[in-house]
Amino acid sequence: MNNQFSRFLLIGAFNTLLGWIIIFGGMYLLGMSPEASNVLGYSIGLLVSFVLNRTFIFRSSGRPSGELARFLAVFLLAFGANLATLFVLVRFFFVHEAASQLVAGVVYVISSYALNKNFVFQKMYSNQET
Repeated sequence: MNNQFSRFLLIGAFNTLLGWIIIFGGMYLLGMSPEASNVLGYSIGLLVSFVLNRTFIFRSSGRPSGELARFLAVFLLAFGANLATLFVLVRFFFVHEAASQLVAGVVYVISSYALNKNFVFQKMYSNQET
């Protein structure tokens, strides 16, 4: 596994934990509804993910506004691939839902990494570590 992909996985784990802290903190500490805390957690998580992907993982030198738009599009595509995989495995192949969630999660991670690396973020220099 290369260093860039390892950083991608590490940041993903960190961002997931951060999202859960915000979601559950919103519900249980701030008295927010589950829906509102979920929207808050995912909104902050997406922004943090963008900043960390841009600076720490891909070390981009592109325009942030264009990259943010592409990042959001990639999120929607990767989530769509995740949901489609889950649906097909559970509804057509009758794979257990827990196992299907794991497979769908892998599809999300791989598609998100590949699209972010090749479509969203511009390399800062030509010999960038991969």
